[in-house]
Amino acid sequence: MFHDGEITYHDQDGYLHKAAKRSDAGNEHVNQARRYAKWHVYREQGYNTVPPAENPDRILAALIAIARLPEDSFNDHFSDLQAQIESHYDGSEVELPFPDADPDDVLVYRKDVYVQPDPTEFEPPVLDQYLGHFEGESDSPVMPSKETLDSTEFDVLNFGIEAVSDMHYLHMDGPGSEQTKRSTDPLDRKPDATIELVPFDPAEIDSFHHYVVSHLAYQIRDCFLLMGVTPPVAFRKQGWGKYRAFHRQKFRPQYENYWDATADIQSWEPK
Repeated sequence: MFHDGEITYHDQDGYLHKAAKRSDAGNEHVNQARRYAKWHVYREQGYNTVPPAENPDRILAALIAIARLPEDSFNDHFSDLQAQIESHYDGSEVELPFPDADPDDVLVYRKDVYVQPDPTEFEPPVLDQYLGHFEGESDSPVMPSKETLDSTEFDVLNFGIEAVSDMHYLHMDGPGSEQTKRSTDPLDRKPDATIELVPFDPAEIDSFHHYVVSHLAYQIRDCFLLMGVTPPVAFRKQGWGKYRAFHRQKFRPQYENYWDATADIQSWEPK
């Protein structure tokens, strides 16, 4: 802010200026404001200020592209991820690229997804067009089936898979002990979305294809929550989304455990 010939940035009394002196809640409020500012500039000014894999328009494009895949094409891209998760439960050896890792440690399996055409070049934006198909029709979360997304009303959102990476790995066996292992990037640009799953019992789900699509919907939910914004109704559903969002939901007072499908959620409005 500019006042009386002097510039005083962040001139307010709501939180301390130095991050080290703020509470965890105070730092998270600052981070929410920063994320929302990037989203606002991207949406209102057209600049790519939002990191691609944190952009709801891009993640939704990946969701639509994956949801529309025939089952054999889906398996071509993601059967390795499914097999890795199943190895935790089928009695086979869990293969990990970390010599000191235990299958019971925190493990996150990731795959980057690249879509075409560019989701940021749509007007109205991808998310707005998608939500417009359900506006006024439902006050509950919406997860359209492949048959719905294949209908002519969604033809303008005709996204396809350009590339999918090999698996990336994250391993953590305690605070400050995070390790990552990345595979080669298939394209010379940032991915539009990153699937990041932790091991779960495959017997708990009916379709791995549907689970991955739902996971991306939960990521869109997390993007809005981490901006301090109530998610659109279509994405107010519980389940595993972004790994970093899971940490914040567990350890920051602004959030409830939206990642937990069994949690009793009191509000979809972050504090």
